[in-house]
Amino acid sequence: MKEIYGRILDFSANINFRGMPESVRQAAEQAVRWSEHYPDTDYRTLRAALARRENRLSAQEQALRRTAGSGAAADTGPDTGRTDEICPEQIICGNGAAELMFALTAAYRPRRALLAVPSFFEYEQALRAFGCAVQHFYLPEALDYRLDESFVNEIGEETDCVILGNPNNPTGQLIGGRLLEQIVSRCREREILLVLDESFCDFLSAQDRGRTFTGAREIPANRHLFVMRSFTKIYAMPGLRFGYGICGDPALLKKMRTVLQPWNVSVPAQAAAECAAADTAYASETAQINQKNREQMARWMQDAGYRVFPSNTNFLMFRGPEGLKEFCLKKGFLIRDCSNFPGLGKGFYRICIRSEAENASLMQALAEAGGQLKNVEVS
Repeated sequence: MKEIYGRILDFSANINFRGMPESVRQAAEQAVRWSEHYPDTDYRTLRAALARRENRLSAQEQALRRTAGSGAAADTGPDTGRTDEICPEQIICGNGAAELMFALTAAYRPRRALLAVPSFFEYEQALRAFGCAVQHFYLPEALDYRLDESFVNEIGEETDCVILGNPNNPTGQLIGGRLLEQIVSRCREREILLVLDESFCDFLSAQDRGRTFTGAREIPANRHLFVMRSFTKIYAMPGLRFGYGICGDPALLKKMRTVLQPWNVSVPAQAAAECAAADTAYASETAQINQKNREQMARWMQDAGYRVFPSNTNFLMFRGPEGLKEFCLKKGFLIRDCSNFPGLGKGFYRICIRSEAENASLMQALAEAGGQLKNVEVS
């Protein structure tokens, strides 16, 4: 078991429990020898590797969507059959997706942004840092905090930026293909920048990938879309940090590069990311294991009386008794208290999905907590 702070097992950070692939680790370690030189600020070989990765994944996604589209209950949206490819010039690299979020906001300077909440805190932090007014669209608990078509009507004339996570953090919910098509079309028609944060999309099962689509397929024909991706979670690289953005607007990318600090991605991080870009098998294997472990953990928690919300990624959001975080910490487990997310409150928590054995050990503590702590109603 990977531990932090002595004997505390961390379920609060949504990092791949399998750890960093050995090939990626070796690439980073070998690159330390080259670190007496400055990093390549153009990321030439890295951006080429990322473009190949995106185009390979897009081809796989189209096949999955065609398969899902044959089902009667499919929610894939239309299959455009688009064959345009991502090129390296449409990719920008950063020290994690959060850095790119701040650089994007600094370069674009939106005046009024629409956020579906609860969502990743750094979206609003970046927007407010540059004087942007933020409009909240509160995801309803009655829909398990899933985005629905009413969101499209909230994209108003004064909106000049929309930010969505797909899957969303902390809810874990996916945006269905048909709805995502509507949002993309609305933003494009009104020339609104749509930011899709896909930092957790590599954890999607093949079935779930067929129910939505990644924004990269729209980039070649849509200048009003910015897609964020991250290797921090899926390849367990939080200490190295690496994220990248994909955008079809060369002027926006140029402006972002002027606000980013030079040499923002280190030599070891670039080497690790280039190696990771070629290893899509590790991501797909993780997604299969994650789905099995997540569904098992959700059943355990529901049987113990917890309100568990549906998730498509490597974490679960749930409701439980107040004081659960402190109880679990005493038992040796760190979980995420979600009470500070807009749209949530006391009694909301999030846990990362880990190995079956680690999940079972946490479950013992959760079951014990259910018998000792009093549930609190959350409005």
